[in-house]
Amino acid sequence: MNPSPLRTLVSRRLCTCRSHHHPASVARLLSSSSRLNASHTPPAPSYGSAELLRRRYQKRSTPDVDAKTERARTIKRMKLSGYGIAACTLAIIGTIALYPQDAQSDNKPNTIKLDAPPSIAGALDKVEVEQVPTGTSTIPTFPRTVHISTDAPSSTPAAANEGTQPDVEYQLVGLGIRTVSLLSIQVYVVGMYIATSDIAALQERLVHAVADPVATTLVPEEKSKLKELLRDPERGEDVWNEIVKDAGIRTAFRIVPTRNTDFMHLRDGFVRGITARSAHFANDKKDTTFQNESFGEAMGEFKSAFGGGARRKLAKGEVLLLARDAQGKMTVWEEDKQGHRVKMGTVTDERVGRLLWLNYLAGKNVSSEPARQSVIDGVMDYVERPVGTVATQVV
Repeated sequence: MNPSPLRTLVSRRLCTCRSHHHPASVARLLSSSSRLNASHTPPAPSYGSAELLRRRYQKRSTPDVDAKTERARTIKRMKLSGYGIAACTLAIIGTIALYPQDAQSDNKPNTIKLDAPPSIAGALDKVEVEQVPTGTSTIPTFPRTVHISTDAPSSTPAAANEGTQPDVEYQLVGLGIRTVSLLSIQVYVVGMYIATSDIAALQERLVHAVADPVATTLVPEEKSKLKELLRDPERGEDVWNEIVKDAGIRTAFRIVPTRNTDFMHLRDGFVRGITARSAHFANDKKDTTFQNESFGEAMGEFKSAFGGGARRKLAKGEVLLLARDAQGKMTVWEEDKQGHRVKMGTVTDERVGRLLWLNYLAGKNVSSEPARQSVIDGVMDYVERPVGTVATQVV
């Protein structure tokens, strides 16, 4: 450390006067100069030590201080949140209070109509179709009504309900289960449908089969007579043959297999039934119209409608739809479980569809006796009401 100027001056003085002064006096002089020098020495700077700075400026906190600080921060945040909520509330109230006045001054409606997308709107407008129990747990229900398009190459239930394609509404007449072998193995559920607008024509033909030509409904005795007539193998076959042949009634059969199958298997069963029925007409009724070459060509067309020789699968729960128009032309449809329908083919000759229909409606041997009985019960409900009133009630 550098000596102070006073000490330097004293030292020089001592050196020049060393011979003149006593050593004790010199010592006292040095001691006094040291005290004087110390009293005039400036204090050591406070920033000279990092440890000293750390200790001086370190925050001293206690649990009480920390709690008070956190409480103050919480209260501040709550106040800010309250101010924000109050501002939002005032803004909403102001918007609600001012908007109707602006709308009325501009001659605008006070309400806004939001249109749903087309897909959602169609789903909301769609009415659920009533389901009819079938009597089997495999295919538990059949729809009360179906829509069938005969002019378009394909159709779906949704498109039919929306009216985007030509379609006809059909109403269920009766249904039943087809079984085979002595074990009564279930093969498929079949239901007969009739065009709603053609119910009146069917009513008229059935009423006139047992009553006067001017009758429009049947009394209980006539109803019993008609029921016996339709159950009779020979006379019931004649009645249904005339109705299906030239009454101009549009009908359909909806077939749903209870197990996985294929179209060739179903087609072969239909062909056997049609062949046996045509032989019955030729031998027992002396009707040779089913023995000519044109009928053979029509049968070839019927086989082609089911895919020819290809074994196309028809899974359990999918639908085979056979629709017959007023002229007797039959159309074959395939419908998957989602309701998408595909047209497989058509058969122009009415004889093929007529014999196939009779295999379910009348005769000694029918494809499904429960279905035949159910159809008879269904038409009995028609004839007990005046002709033309059933279709009006359905529509």
